[in-house]
Amino acid sequence: MYAIMRVPLREKAEGPSHVGANHAEMELIGVNVGGTTTTVVRGDETGTISKRGSFQTQSELGAEPLYAKIAGAIRDFCTSETRAAGVAIGGPLDAKHGIILNAPHLPFRDFPLLERLREDCTLPVRVHHDAAACALAEWRWGPDAGAPGIAYLTCGTGFGAGLVLDGRVRYGASGHSPEIGHIRYRDDGPDIFAKPGCFEGFGSAKALLLLAQQRDPENLGRTSPAEILAAARAGDPAAREIVRENARAVGAACALLADLLVLDVIALGSLSQYGGDEWIGWVRETFEREALPANVASCRLRPAMPSVQDLSALATAVEAAS
Repeated sequence: MYAIMRVPLREKAEGPSHVGANHAEMELIGVNVGGTTTTVVRGDETGTISKRGSFQTQSELGAEPLYAKIAGAIRDFCTSETRAAGVAIGGPLDAKHGIILNAPHLPFRDFPLLERLREDCTLPVRVHHDAAACALAEWRWGPDAGAPGIAYLTCGTGFGAGLVLDGRVRYGASGHSPEIGHIRYRDDGPDIFAKPGCFEGFGSAKALLLLAQQRDPENLGRTSPAEILAAARAGDPAAREIVRENARAVGAACALLADLLVLDVIALGSLSQYGGDEWIGWVRETFEREALPANVASCRLRPAMPSVQDLSALATAVEAAS
């Protein structure tokens, strides 16, 4: 059903674990459900991963087949020592009740994921918005572990924001997560959420292709986000302008968050890896221009730590076991 691989043990982090001494090195299972690929890990509360597997999400097959693969992967990775499981998944969702509301890149609609997993896997389970889970992993084990204000921007298939403020993941009383991708950035632009001009239509990896389809439909508009990034690195002027426009949107979102929340850290997701130093530089350029100087000075803007998505699911499992 999925590929399984052994991975080198990750060095134990120095960040806060916030579990009692009687839980030392407890075995946990984490699942990160992505729009394209879903990963499964076994590890512990120190952030050490001992086993990893993955499978193609295949959202087109529908909600029940995907759920069966998630539940099956948790059962397959469990041993008699497993204490809890965590799932990091894209929203919008009600994290309080673990209900996936209407995820644009997944087949779930008002799907009671948490309730179903608790029944079928007979383990303590926690579900977090994927961006929130990545922020939580950064707070637990990242280079700025324990910082009072951390934001994580997915910059991937979607454009989500996760917040950990004073050691707690920020959700509304309803359990709903922050949805920065839905905020209007421009008066017009690619149409996502039936809201042309929203941040997700400019700042996500998917936005690269959407922008190309508007601006260069006969050439770059027939390619993919990865090919657009490659063309930009090769010096194609149209591709470079599209990638730069994407980076400007991400920088503007970072400035908005820093000014509103007075953050200490903003960690950037997938595009920081694929876009490289030049893309990060363009993001930082807009961030420094748009945010208040005091907030620029006090906020560290950087790529996310390695393996943050795997660790996000593990951080979610730590909460399930707490």
